[in-house]
Amino acid sequence: MSFPHARYIVLEHEGVWKINLDNRYFGPFATQEAAVENATDTARKAAEGGYPATVLLMHGTRFETLWTNQTDEASS
Repeated sequence: MSFPHARYIVLEHEGVWKINLDNRYFGPFATQEAAVENATDTARKAAEGGYPATVLLMHGTRFETLWTNQTDEASS
């Protein structure tokens, strides 16, 4: 059984840093770094549970991959 890909998107939303997962927002975080750290910690736990997981930083309409447990970049 394969699990859905967990994509943790770190972005500035309504003037604060948040994490978006499945169109739900988590946070706010005081800094971008705090949001990235939280997203990465959570993604690592998801990966340990068998989920494909990726942390992305949103820059306008572009995404930068910060962490992934996927070896195929096309899957992130």
